[in-house]
Amino acid sequence: MKQFDLVIVGAGIIGLAHAFHASQAGLNVAVIDRSPNALGASVRNFGMLALNAQAPGSQLSSAHKSLRYWQAIAPQAGFELRQSGCIFVARAPEEMAVLQEFAQSAKMAAHGAHLVASEDLGRYCPALNADRALGALFSAETWKVDQRQANAKMAAWLQQKYDVSFYFSTEVQEVSPPHISTSAGNFTANHVVLCGGDEFASLFPDAFAANGVKSCQLQMMRTHPQPKEWRLQPFVMGGLSMSRYSAFSSCPSLKDLLTMQAQRFQPHIDHGIHVIIAQEPDGSITIGDSHAYGDGRILARSSEVDALILAEAADLVHLAEPQIAERWLGHYAYLPNATSLVFSPADGVTAVNQTSGQGMTHGFSIAKDVIADMVR
Repeated sequence: MKQFDLVIVGAGIIGLAHAFHASQAGLNVAVIDRSPNALGASVRNFGMLALNAQAPGSQLSSAHKSLRYWQAIAPQAGFELRQSGCIFVARAPEEMAVLQEFAQSAKMAAHGAHLVASEDLGRYCPALNADRALGALFSAETWKVDQRQANAKMAAWLQQKYDVSFYFSTEVQEVSPPHISTSAGNFTANHVVLCGGDEFASLFPDAFAANGVKSCQLQMMRTHPQPKEWRLQPFVMGGLSMSRYSAFSSCPSLKDLLTMQAQRFQPHIDHGIHVIIAQEPDGSITIGDSHAYGDGRILARSSEVDALILAEAADLVHLAEPQIAERWLGHYAYLPNATSLVFSPADGVTAVNQTSGQGMTHGFSIAKDVIADMVR
């Protein structure tokens, strides 16, 4: 019988964030994951700490809190974190109007943002198709994590520094604190935190269903590494991201942008596409993504969706090496109009889901509050 103060189910970034804060609070922690390593949303993403996407207030404050933990942990755990910035490119008058309104709002300073004239775009992102652009908004408050390395290195660091116990390739069969039954034997713990992303069908499925949480499936791709001299520098987005991110939600001209998009981008809207382009440490380019909401069943990959994403990406950026080397599906838990879901499906159990696809941006902040309530 393995005894702990806290057992965390799920070794993605939300689970690791809880392990970090619980260890700092002096708890003896175990993390259990059914996979050999983290395989879900925490590694199948862009590695974006999207402070640029947050509405000022509680959203932006949460993102800043999480960023401070990333900045402290990254050099200790040995993975890359850099301030990449993000550029929103306007290619239509309706898009430019939103950016200009944003530039005149109080939000501008909060996001470390400024307008970029079309003739100056090359200074920020030489790879942009500048001849198609009317201008852009550059936000410095965007950070790039090496998402393919961060989880594994953070887990190793938590194990070494805080003596967190990890049990990978271990299936949790039943949770009834203080007893936890798994394929690796029985555990006891005062409390259990469920951080399984969208894998909520096996443990307390009725409780998750009652909260209305769904699964979101994404289509994403990655190119071969670009030539060494070719650099993207910031994250690149277009008008479809402006209409999706809450940072722009109070701009009056957003209504005109939505009307234009309904006329010209209806297939993209139907598939929940907004294109993000990011460069990885090895030089490859991650491109995505789409959003299909459902009950967690894996949907067939759509070549039509891939084609829409790649066409939009090509209109934004000229890639030296555009050939796609890898395609994959991502998944995360989704709840409309909510950034997170925290509830107790049973005594001694807390379920935690980041429900807007921004677990890396908010995970440490959410986990800090959960653990603080637990040890109060």
